[in-house]
Amino acid sequence: MKKLKNTLIIIPFFTLSCASAQYVESYDPINVFLETQKLEKGKEYILQREKINNTEALRLFNGGEGAEHIIDSTDPIDYTDGLFVEKHWKKMYKQYAQDTISKYWKKQDFPAYNFILEDKNGLLKLDFMNRYLNSRIETIVMLSEPMYYMDKKYIMFYFNKVSFFGDTKPQLVIMKKEKGIWSIVRIMGDYIYY
Repeated sequence: MKKLKNTLIIIPFFTLSCASAQYVESYDPINVFLETQKLEKGKEYILQREKINNTEALRLFNGGEGAEHIIDSTDPIDYTDGLFVEKHWKKMYKQYAQDTISKYWKKQDFPAYNFILEDKNGLLKLDFMNRYLNSRIETIVMLSEPMYYMDKKYIMFYFNKVSFFGDTKPQLVIMKKEKGIWSIVRIMGDYIYY
């Protein structure tokens, strides 16, 4: 009976660990990207503690929710600049879309920045506004975990810089590493206009 109990505990753990998506080992690409966003290193910013769900980045890349690629018949422009390849998209979608385990940022993930971590449930509520409204902190940064694409040739992640005053600009960032240096390949805005 004890062996059965141990087996029942180990099997789900083993299944989850084998089925979990692969993520980048460091956050160097995000740190490189943040350099381009003109975030002052000494200034305080709020970082949403919870990582944005992968489905947001996948939705931006796909042009819609779900595994089927969305093509607008009235707008034939390929906003991915040819980066969308069905075979690689399906592999990435299968690997990352079902990962619903909550993940959290730590201050150590971005050592060059003075981020204040705040839970998403409290963002822009009255208590939050009372704490930060007169503090010179005006920006909330939201990020997803970087995901591999096209056999690890590219990584992509969701980025949003939200103003306390309602300005929001969700983006998908696609990067690749060449000769040891991360570079931005493409930044795609959200197709849903706010």
